[in-house]
Order: sequence, then C-alpha cells, then structure tokens
Amino acid sequence: MGIDSTLCCLVSGFSRYYPDIDDWFAAKVIPGMFNGTRRIIAKSDGESIHGLAILKKDLVEQKICTLWVHPSQRGFGLGQRLIDEATEWLGCKQPILSVPQEVNAHFNRLLTRNGFELRQRILNAYRPGTYEFVYNGELNKSDGFSVLQ
Repeated sequence: MGIDSTLCCLVSGFSRYYPDIDDWFAAKVIPGMFNGTRRIIAKSDGESIHGLAILKKDLVEQKICTLWVHPSQRGFGLGQRLIDEATEWLGCKQPILSVPQEVNAHFNRLLTRNGFELRQRILNAYRPGTYEFVYNGELNKSDGFSVLQ
C-alpha cells in the first residue's frame, strides 16, 4: 500500500485549489488507508496517472474527496468509471463531492448524469474570494474549511 511519488506530486498540484492539500493528504488520507476509512483509486497506463479518486467512508460521511481526469483523457468515460468504482466502495450512489468554482462547469455533465444535486455554495471555503460547490450534502464547518475533511 505504498504511496507512489508520482501520486504525491499529482496531489500536490491541486494546491492551487486547496492550499492545505499536502497536510491533509499526510494527516488524513495516508492514515485512513491503513484504518480502512480512505481509498485511492488511480487509473494509469503504467507510466502516467490518467484519473484519480480519493474517497472517504466512515460512519458519518461517504465522500469523493478528489475526482480528477487528465485533460487528454476527458470525454472517454474515465470519469464515469471512477464514479462507478467510488460509489461501489462507498456503498452509496449519492456521495458528497465538492468542486472548486474554476472547474465546476467541467463537471456539470458528469454530475448531472449521475444525479448529483448542488446543496451548498460556500464563499471562502478553502481560498479567499472563491466558491466551493458542494453536491449531495454539506461540508462540516465545525473546524473551519481551511483544513480539508
């Protein structure tokens, strides 16, 4: 269950949307993989990662924390395959998913096809002056939004 350096670099690249993502990954995802509350689905050709889903499943929440498909692979069903695998592992068809405003429009067709419903639009959730769009649930504000769930 080792964490590949390519995967870590890819996750670090999401810091433009989630500034604390490296800390979140180290503190939440890696330990969660060992206790069974987290799962990483990475689709690759053996050299490059083409799609990624990072999942959270506990007694309170079933969430797709990260969903990403490389731009060259979009439109070929990889996003759908990731959602299918994610919902199977999570044990629910409507998991929570949040999306930064800059890429929300790119997800519309996929999310609509899968019955995702916009439930929250949060200003300053992870970065000042930007919105996070939350589908199928709400983000817990108990600890603030600066730390990813």
